[in-house]
Amino acid sequence: MSFDADVIVVGGGLAGLSAGITANREGLSTLVLERGEYSGAKNVSGGRMYIHALKSLVNVDDAPLEKPIVRETYEIACGEKKLTFSFYDPNTRNSYSVLRARFDPWLAKKAEEEGVLVMYETLVHDAMREDQGITVRTNRGDLRAKLVIEADGVTAGVSRYLGLRSLSPELLMLGVKEVIKPDRVPEEGEARVLVGYLNGLLGGGFMYVNQDTLSIGATVKVSSLQKENVLARDIVEDLRTKLGVEGEILEYSAHLIPYYGYARLPQLSAPNLLVTGDAAGFLINDGFVIRGMDLAIGSGMVAGKAAKRILEKGDPSNTKIYEEMLQDSFVMRDLKTASRAFQLMNNERLFRVYPELFCRVLSRMFTVDGERKTFMNVFQEEVKKDNLTLTQVVRDLTKVM
Repeated sequence: MSFDADVIVVGGGLAGLSAGITANREGLSTLVLERGEYSGAKNVSGGRMYIHALKSLVNVDDAPLEKPIVRETYEIACGEKKLTFSFYDPNTRNSYSVLRARFDPWLAKKAEEEGVLVMYETLVHDAMREDQGITVRTNRGDLRAKLVIEADGVTAGVSRYLGLRSLSPELLMLGVKEVIKPDRVPEEGEARVLVGYLNGLLGGGFMYVNQDTLSIGATVKVSSLQKENVLARDIVEDLRTKLGVEGEILEYSAHLIPYYGYARLPQLSAPNLLVTGDAAGFLINDGFVIRGMDLAIGSGMVAGKAAKRILEKGDPSNTKIYEEMLQDSFVMRDLKTASRAFQLMNNERLFRVYPELFCRVLSRMFTVDGERKTFMNVFQEEVKKDNLTLTQVVRDLTKVM
């Protein structure tokens, strides 16, 4: 059987381009298949990138990043009451707001300058394993490679075509976002996490400050959307109204997001197949950070390096090397570290009970009516109203510590 390349990468987003660049540097012939007219045309994200992995991949001096995130703000709403707190560090440069329609074409150009062949408007509609390799069927014809690196997003088409995966609403979230051009944009970059804004849906909102726009949106569990029968478009419009943000809507997008957690990650490799990024379920939410893009870049780089080692050993079906290398990378280490906190982020109490509980407690503490009690007494009384024990609440909160 003849092969069109040593490695075919399905998907031209962050994970796919990182894999393509790395495999190419390892001396492997590499094809990257992107279904959009350009990289970024089909990619959606909330809009924040932690750049440590990117800096280890390419020179970022001319990267089209938006603003460094110097202010972290949490807003917890319960009716008309609101709890807000912020952390400000004007010198931090570890994360930036990004717009993927600008960023991904830049990274694709970097890949092409290094000799990676990116085939645009190439849709993979089937895949099969045969004769020591994998054949991917596309609208441009069949393509064959000894190894396929899957970077095609959360729906993981290649894994599904090979019979390795099925989709479950319980393991998915839907992200919806608008990019808005208001009359005025804050001078400094800020990330706002919004809890209690989604009318009881299991999820949260966000807002990121870009150079001359704002990214506003929400991530909601798909099962919650199905149960409540809510339209995704209505969620982000309601959120924008509650925030009082006005301006021209430049972009609306919706995107499925993996929500597996370390303990429930799907199959990360199979004979002749390496799975990266969203397709691998790589997402971290530990209460302090929500990360996916750096995990996509990191896993793509690991896959590119693993491909070289796998092919050198002469058996492209032996892909366990990739999983071993992943375990030694920041990707799996950080996923494992965040696993306990992830359990809390998956707990309905976080969305439906705790916002109201904290607001009630603070409302009482800031009220003087001639009957003063200690914070602990007030907290215990309010906890009982929700049929919880202090031990349960403490146990939940310690999961993020």
